[in-house]
Amino acid sequence: MVEPSEFVRVVKRYWVLVVVAGLLGAVVAGALAMTTRESYRATSSVYVSSQRGQTVQELVQGSTYTQDQVESFSRLATMPVVLDPVIKKLGLDTTAQALDNQVSANIPLNTVIIEITVTSGSPGEAARIANAVSESLGTEVERLAPPGPNNRPSVVLNTVSAATQPNAPFAPNTRLYVIAGLAIGILLAVLYVLIREVLDTRIRRDRDVHRVADTPVLASLARLANRRTASSVMITAPQSTAAESYRLLRTNLEFMEVDARLRTVVVSSPAAGEGKTSTAVALALAIAESGARVLLVDADLRRPGVADRLQIEASVGLSSVLIEQATLQEAVVRVETIDVLPSGPVPPNPNQLLNSASAENVLTELGRSYDLIVVDSPPLLPVTDTLPLAKLADGTILVVRAGATRRAQLRDAIEALNTINAKVLGVAINGVRLPRSGAYYRTDARSEPLWRRAVETMRPENDADTRERVDSTAG
Repeated sequence: MVEPSEFVRVVKRYWVLVVVAGLLGAVVAGALAMTTRESYRATSSVYVSSQRGQTVQELVQGSTYTQDQVESFSRLATMPVVLDPVIKKLGLDTTAQALDNQVSANIPLNTVIIEITVTSGSPGEAARIANAVSESLGTEVERLAPPGPNNRPSVVLNTVSAATQPNAPFAPNTRLYVIAGLAIGILLAVLYVLIREVLDTRIRRDRDVHRVADTPVLASLARLANRRTASSVMITAPQSTAAESYRLLRTNLEFMEVDARLRTVVVSSPAAGEGKTSTAVALALAIAESGARVLLVDADLRRPGVADRLQIEASVGLSSVLIEQATLQEAVVRVETIDVLPSGPVPPNPNQLLNSASAENVLTELGRSYDLIVVDSPPLLPVTDTLPLAKLADGTILVVRAGATRRAQLRDAIEALNTINAKVLGVAINGVRLPRSGAYYRTDARSEPLWRRAVETMRPENDADTRERVDSTAG
């Protein structure tokens, strides 16, 4: 549900839609005003007076009578008894019932004046009808009022303001139409945005994750141009905003080491295509920047992606080691500052291999040689391959894609891990539009990063250490 504090942010995010809807409403209203027939209004005023009484008392009585009857007289103005003579006199092609819709009578407060207003599509006709109705009303009132002395009318209506031809139409009010159309368009757009925000269950920000479970958000990872960029961003653009977002993930992961040090971390996602493999690769490179010995394991034996991201050979890998067709020394590959154990050939029984005692033994042996093992595993909801790995690991990171992953998917993934008592370290929201900001320390874009030079300088020694570690593990 959209809270009041989020209202401005939500509208700001969809400001283009709001502006377009407002302009569209204004255009439609303006077009409607242009196609609406013009209406003119003319008003005539008559004064109601009493003609009887010679003494002061009689005059007062006559005035009181007039004030009491003026409301009834005004109602006569819209009745056929008054309108039929007007139609006959002016030769109008209409009926009293139709003309009644054009005529209105109003009495200003505390007066005996009747204002007769007529609307028409013709300014001249509006004025003629208003004057004719005033005249016809006066005649009818004189006929209906009780006779005075010498059979003279006791009440007369005198025209005090004759209707004149209006110079401009009073309707349609184009400006009012446009303003109303603009307001209605904006209002409808805002209502649409708010309803969409309430009904949308896709995860976009930290608040959406917290609605699912009390699980920390470790980092918001930057949206990248393509999948290869995500895997190599730590190498090709170490000072970019995207690289910093992975370093933030690494830093927050270090705060998870309160009770015991993390040695094995599984990276998974609720569904496919949410960026778990790219996140695992970039996270491993980010951790290696601190000097830690890191091994990246591709445990997605159904649709492996690490080898493709890092452009390495995957003919020998984890599956080969699990069925004892290769040793760890033969399977582990050095890439930049990390060691990589690719998936190897795709087996027909990946779930059985990952749930075997051999998989547990391999992870245990590798844990003695590395400071941290990052395991890229299959998505949780389509298959169950990740569950045995998550149970063996020290914790699992769930990667969700902003604007794609549903809250229900994340909830189901967390429940699946909780069912086997696997520890959920947190959630990483991938594909977030992060603000562009310059690096704190800038270097020449054409120069090679200093850390890479240091790695190249130490590479022979590191390779020897790696071979020694792997040899000892295999032995």
